[in-house]
Amino acid sequence: MLTQIDSPREDTLVYELDGYVAKEDINYIEKGIEFKLLKFDSINLMIYINAKGEGFDSLIEELQLTIKYSNDIHKMAVISNRNYWKILVSIDNMSSKYKEKYFDIHDIAKAWDWIDDG
Repeated sequence: MLTQIDSPREDTLVYELDGYVAKEDINYIEKGIEFKLLKFDSINLMIYINAKGEGFDSLIEELQLTIKYSNDIHKMAVISNRNYWKILVSIDNMSSKYKEKYFDIHDIAKAWDWIDDG
């Protein structure tokens, strides 16, 4: 289940992914990105992940999304309490054009500081 959370920054989209990540969740995030890009040259994403997994189709959709908007995303903060996301973010960060960083659920303030750091 995907929930959009109000953001204190106009150029930053904040989402919470809970349960099982579906293709429709990724499509909803893409619509949010497209909407924000009407107003900003680049945007940030902050995603709280408490997901138990995702299907192959949603994984492919997610990869296509990050490739399509790689020049439009400035930073992506991934927040979770599951260590395997830290590993996945580290691997993904090596190949993405935008800055991506993992934060533990207790470090939300640090994630906002990182995004605010320009």
